[in-house]
Amino acid sequence: MLSLSVVIPSFNRAHFLPRAIESVRSQIEAGDEIIVVDDGSTDNTESVVNQIGDARIRYIRQAKAGAGAARNRGVREATGDLIAFQDSDDEWLPGKAALQREFLAAHPDILFCFTDLGRDYGGTRHALLRGGLWHQDLRDWADILTPAVRYLDCDVYIGDLYHGAMYHNYFSIICTMIRREEAGDAIRFAEGVATFEECECFGRIAGRGQCAFLDRIGALQHKHTGPRITDADWVARAESRLTILQNVWGSDPRFLAQYGEEYRALVNQVRLARVRGLIALGKPRQARAEIRSLAGVPWLYRAASHVPASVINPVVALRHAIHNLLAPPESAQVQT
Repeated sequence: MLSLSVVIPSFNRAHFLPRAIESVRSQIEAGDEIIVVDDGSTDNTESVVNQIGDARIRYIRQAKAGAGAARNRGVREATGDLIAFQDSDDEWLPGKAALQREFLAAHPDILFCFTDLGRDYGGTRHALLRGGLWHQDLRDWADILTPAVRYLDCDVYIGDLYHGAMYHNYFSIICTMIRREEAGDAIRFAEGVATFEECECFGRIAGRGQCAFLDRIGALQHKHTGPRITDADWVARAESRLTILQNVWGSDPRFLAQYGEEYRALVNQVRLARVRGLIALGKPRQARAEIRSLAGVPWLYRAASHVPASVINPVVALRHAIHNLLAPPESAQVQT
């Protein structure tokens, strides 16, 4: 049997950790391990982990360095043949680990596999990868990868996602299982970015080998009032994405030789998104500085970048208020 290491980074999530750990602990075997990386928590995370009393759990504390650094620490400490991840506020569903481990054991040519992600908000469950709600690619998985093959009672789609991952975040970190040694240093998360740190890891491993999407919900994202990836503002999101694009695809000469024009066009789009964010945040001077080095900037952006922040800020605040007022309940925003 392929051994498994599961990395769980956590920062002040002691109240959520027992659910996250137990959902993993109930699925692992005697030779597996759970690595909890405490990223500088100030709550009782350590005591919560120690109270579980399972020798397969390793607790590691480090100074606050962010989610990417915490996951990277866990990767360095891992010893299993396979590596998977859990977030401290979410949950694996029964059978996830067994399905992925057995699939990878039966398919040695597949570098990594991932299941669908479910969202559980108030007891209502929705699939996020199947219909493109998570990654915004509305094509069927048969078109994104290849037509389905059957494995046990699950449809599986196999293929190469390196090029596509430049545009879309197809994976959820808590749904993914990777061959640790074969992927090697590709299992590395971005550090020093505000968000999207997992996209760097996904892009790198997608460039190392084939993947498989197992069409079954394997993990749940739970709603809560704490911080999430979507909390980052527009500018921070654009800047994080630019960093990751450069680190992965922009640093790959063979990829650029074939897709360089696409890459540069996408970078330009993301820089335009940064301009929009700067204008929306009432930072017209910074927006104008960005515009000066960009091609094809719409005239509306140029005009808006000359509007004083004292005018822009109330307009943006009103727009957000109207959007929140008219938005349907979250249960109506996602489809099964």
